[in-house]
Amino acid sequence: MVTKLTPKELEVRTRYVQEMSKIFSNPNQSFGTRIEQLAEKLPNKDALYFQDSIWTWQTFNEESNKIANYFLNLGLNSGDTVAIMLENSPEYLFITSGINKIQGISALINFNQKKQALTHGFNVVEPKWIIVDGDCLPSFSEIVNNFPLKNDQIFVINNASDISHDFIDLPNELKSISKTNPKTTFNSNLRQKALYIFSSGTTGLPKAVIRDNFSYYSSAVFGISLAQLTPDDIIYIPIPLYHSGGMSCWVLNIISGASVALRKRFSSSEFWKDIQKYKVTFTAYVGEIPRYLLNQPPSEYEKNHTLKKMVGVGLRKDIWEQFKTRFQIDHIYEFYSLTEGGGRISLNNIDEVPGMVGRIIEWNLHKLVKVDQETGDFYRDENGFCIECQPGEIGMFLSKIDKKTIFTGYKDKEKTQKKLIHNVLQEGDTYFNTGDMLQLHDNLWVSFADRFGDTFRWKSENVSTLEVEAILSSYPAIFNSAVYGVAIPNTVGKAGMAAIRINPSIKFDIEDFSQFVVEVLPKYSIPVFIRMSDELETTTSTFKIRKLNLKRESYNIEIIQDQLFIWDSSAKLYRTLAKSVYEKIMDGKFDDITSELAVQM
Repeated sequence: MVTKLTPKELEVRTRYVQEMSKIFSNPNQSFGTRIEQLAEKLPNKDALYFQDSIWTWQTFNEESNKIANYFLNLGLNSGDTVAIMLENSPEYLFITSGINKIQGISALINFNQKKQALTHGFNVVEPKWIIVDGDCLPSFSEIVNNFPLKNDQIFVINNASDISHDFIDLPNELKSISKTNPKTTFNSNLRQKALYIFSSGTTGLPKAVIRDNFSYYSSAVFGISLAQLTPDDIIYIPIPLYHSGGMSCWVLNIISGASVALRKRFSSSEFWKDIQKYKVTFTAYVGEIPRYLLNQPPSEYEKNHTLKKMVGVGLRKDIWEQFKTRFQIDHIYEFYSLTEGGGRISLNNIDEVPGMVGRIIEWNLHKLVKVDQETGDFYRDENGFCIECQPGEIGMFLSKIDKKTIFTGYKDKEKTQKKLIHNVLQEGDTYFNTGDMLQLHDNLWVSFADRFGDTFRWKSENVSTLEVEAILSSYPAIFNSAVYGVAIPNTVGKAGMAAIRINPSIKFDIEDFSQFVVEVLPKYSIPVFIRMSDELETTTSTFKIRKLNLKRESYNIEIIQDQLFIWDSSAKLYRTLAKSVYEKIMDGKFDDITSELAVQM
C-alpha cells in the first residue's frame, strides 16, 4: 500500500522514478565512471572550490587518476580497503574517487575519535593501507603500534606543520604518477562496495556500515529530484566528509554535474562569507548548524545572498521558522535517514512542514510500533505481533527487510543480525530496528522524539553510552559508571551526563580526571555533567545499571544530593555546578555560561 501522495510528493516521486530508470539501464556505474564522463563532457567547468583554489572536472579527474594509478601499482585488488583519516580537503575527494575507480573501498575514519575507539575503527575495516593528514598525525601516532601494518603501508598528506613521522609522504610519491584514466574504471558496477562509513548504531563501539555505489546514486537522484539541482548550482559542504551526509552532498555534486565548495571545518562566523564568495545556491545542515548561525550577530554577508535551498536533519520547529525568516531561505527540506539504511530507510518532508522529519508514505515498508520506553521491549498483542502506533503516540521506527530489499547493513554480519526483529506483524517477517523513537501525527506525518537506549545525539554526532562508559570505567579511581543523555533548554539533541561510582580505595582527583577525558574522548563525547554517586541502581535480572531515575533527575540541583560537576570547555576542566550556573542553563542560556564558570577560577 502506498499512501496518497501530496502534489509536491507526487511531483518529486515522478522525477525520481524517471531518473532512476536511466540509472538502472546501465548497471556499470560508480563515482569514478561519473567523474570520467564529466571530465569528457565538461572538462573546463568548475568542479571544486577550496579556499582560493579551483579544480575543473578535467583537473579533478586527473588528480583522482593519480591516486588510482598509484594504488594499482601497489597491487590494490577489487574489494581491498584503504582507511583514510583526514579533515575535509580536496585530497579527501581525490582519494575516495581514485580508490573507487579501481574498485577499492575507502573507509572513512572519524578523526575526532581517540585511542580505544580510534583503534577499533581501523581494526574493524581491516585496511591494507592507511592515509592520514598532518592534523590527525598526533592522535594516529598514539595508536599506530596497535596495527599489523608496516610503515610503508601508511601515507601522510597535507602535513603543513611538517610534523615528524616515519611513514610515506604521499604527495612526493604522486609526482611521477600518470594522470591518464585507469583501464579499470568501467569494471565498476552499482552493487560494488564503495565506502565504509561509521555509525554508532545504538550499542557499543562505532560500527562500519557498508555503502555501495547504488545507495549513493539512489540518494543523490532523490536529492536532485527534490531540490531540482542542475549543473549551474553550487553546493556548499561545511560538514565533515566522514559523515554520511557530507559524502552524500559530494555525490549530489557528481550526479548533477554541479560545482561544490568545500570547507575544512564548519565556522559560524565564516558561513555567510563563504556563501557570498562562492555564490552558493544549495547546502546541507545538521541540527546545530542553523542554531549556531542564528546566534551570530547580524552581518552584511547574510544579506542579498544566493543561498536558496537547504537539506538536513535535526532542525527544531522554532529554529526552522526563525532561520527561514531571518535569512530568507526559499526552501528547507528536512529528512530522516540512517547511515545503516543505505539511503533506503528514510523519510522526507517534501512539503516543508516545520518540525516534521517527513511522512510515512510507504506504510507497508516502514512502521511505528509501541515499546516499553524503559526496557525497549516491544509490546505484543494476543497473537504475539507488535502493536502499531496511532496518531499522537510515540513508537520505535522499524523498516522492513525482505528479498526485494536492498540492504547492506554493517560489515560485521553479527552486529547486523542483532538489529533485526522478527515476527513483527506476521509470522516470518523481518524488520530493521532503527533505535529511534518517532511520534506519529495525523496523515502519517512524523516528528523525531528521541534516540532510544544506549545512544544520544549531541553536537550533531551520535554518542554511544556504552562506549563512553567503558572508557570512563577504565580510569583507575572509577568503580563503574552510567552514561545517558539529558536535555538542555534551547539546545539541539541531548548532552552527555555520567553518574560515576568511585573506588573508595583510590583517591579521585577531578583535575586529573578532566585531563583524562580530554585525552581519551572526542569533544562531543565528553560528559557535560558528572554526578558522584555512592551507589548505582541495577536491575534484578541482568544487573545492568538502571538509568531511568538518573535521567529523570538529570542535573537538577534542587533534588539531587550527590555532588554535581559541569564541564568548562574553555578551561578543559570539571567545575562544581553552582546554583547561578544551573539557573542560567534553565533560562536557556547554556551558551553563555562560560563567563559564569570563569568566576570559579
